Amino acid sequence: MEIRLLRTFLAVAETMNISAAARRLRVTQPALSRQIRALEDIVGHPLFVRHQTGLRLTATGVTLRDHGVRAVAAVDEALRTARGAGTTAGTVVRLGYYGISIWENLLAPAVEMFSRRFPDVTLQMVEESSVHLASDLREGLLEVALLSSGDYERIAGAVSQVVCTVPAMVVVAANHRLAKKRVVSLEDLRAEEVVGFKHQDAPGRYRNFLTACRDAGFSPRVTYVASIFPELCMAVKQRMGVGIISSFANPVPHPGVVFIKLKPPGVQMEIYTAHAVNAAPAALELERLIAAAAKRAAVQAGGQ
Repeated sequence: MEIRLLRTFLAVAETMNISAAARRLRVTQPALSRQIRALEDIVGHPLFVRHQTGLRLTATGVTLRDHGVRAVAAVDEALRTARGAGTTAGTVVRLGYYGISIWENLLAPAVEMFSRRFPDVTLQMVEESSVHLASDLREGLLEVALLSSGDYERIAGAVSQVVCTVPAMVVVAANHRLAKKRVVSLEDLRAEEVVGFKHQDAPGRYRNFLTACRDAGFSPRVTYVASIFPELCMAVKQRMGVGIISSFANPVPHPGVVFIKLKPPGVQMEIYTAHAVNAAPAALELERLIAAAAKRAAVQAGGQ
């Protein structure tokens, strides 16, 4: 069925007047009537009945109207997306991500696939703390961002979503009493000092960890000392305390520290993607690719 016939039908169904619909579509009334009859032949049933006060939709016409509105909207959206994807020359997409530890298994595959699909798009990337990435989104300096655990549900001028959750891990110094364990429980951390990222750099990052500890019957002692991951590892290495990090950080080697799994149910950490509300179709496709890669990596890490 031609989409043109469906658009003609919807115009008549909205106005319930052949003359008004013909004027809107800039066709003659006989031409419009022929299109309606052609559509009725395709459907196999009358779509309108005529009475003294005008037209009335048949039951078949009501059904076609309700489904047709959604079908035409979907076609229009597909056309807009296709046109945007086909005019990417000169487009610049700015991507922000929160740590080099997520590059190899998560971002690199997504970026490689994006570059193949959009060879004319210039991709600019910046590594920052998640709170600074959220600020850049608000200020219009980024189109897409990958954010670690924290309070990023509402970023002005952007749309964010949790794309996956990954298990938290414990990071300890190589000579720590727990270093030779393959798995530890939250109870093992009861007497430990915990070092973490500063509130201003990772608001809400430890919410799930603190809740899990309270459910286990204790409140951990947390000192917020780090702004970036290498600083956290250095604090752990210097025996200032143990760290709680996403299992996404595990593939990156950090001499002097050891990563240990938490005994189930452990602690889950959310990973977010976000895009600017006025992001181009190419930027939205990049976000989709990153989200898909994050979900695959999360499953491999024992998350979801």
